[in-house]
Amino acid sequence: MASKNSQQPKKVELNINDMNLYQINAIKQQLDQEIEILEKSIVDLHNAKTKFVGCYETVESFDKLPNDNQIMVPLTPSLYVPGRTVNNNEFLLDIGTGYYIERDRKSTIDYFNRKVQFLNTQMDKIVKSMQEKSAVRQSCLQRQQQLIMAQIAAQQQQQQSTATGQPKQIPMAKS
Repeated sequence: MASKNSQQPKKVELNINDMNLYQINAIKQQLDQEIEILEKSIVDLHNAKTKFVGCYETVESFDKLPNDNQIMVPLTPSLYVPGRTVNNNEFLLDIGTGYYIERDRKSTIDYFNRKVQFLNTQMDKIVKSMQEKSAVRQSCLQRQQQLIMAQIAAQQQQQQSTATGQPKQIPMAKS
């Protein structure tokens, strides 16, 4: 059995002030990709949460329906057949991978509430990770701008010295 420490990714601290422009750009591109993946994950989790909230609301609304009430039962998103409620306090839940469980209304509502809470927790974790990665990305952008400005200043100084005919030694930014 793996220990808890081996499951956590190791964090490596890098000083962007010691990196050249190409290294910083590579890190920024990696962060852009990771942020994009996290954004997609947030959208997917939000869509799942919306479905669970819809299920929760539907189960709650069944309290108001009498038994033997005619309803439309969806077979697909656009295909329905008529049906009748037999017991408005019993529900069959699809819990994934082809498994179903039978629950009463209270247990069913509790199930969907737990699912929504779990998804909220996961979305909060992803948002925190996105904020951290965005902050690092912003630092990379700032350092990129500093290096580019230093290179431009060095080029301008070199042009001025060649225009006056005086050779000067120009300090170069890390590249």
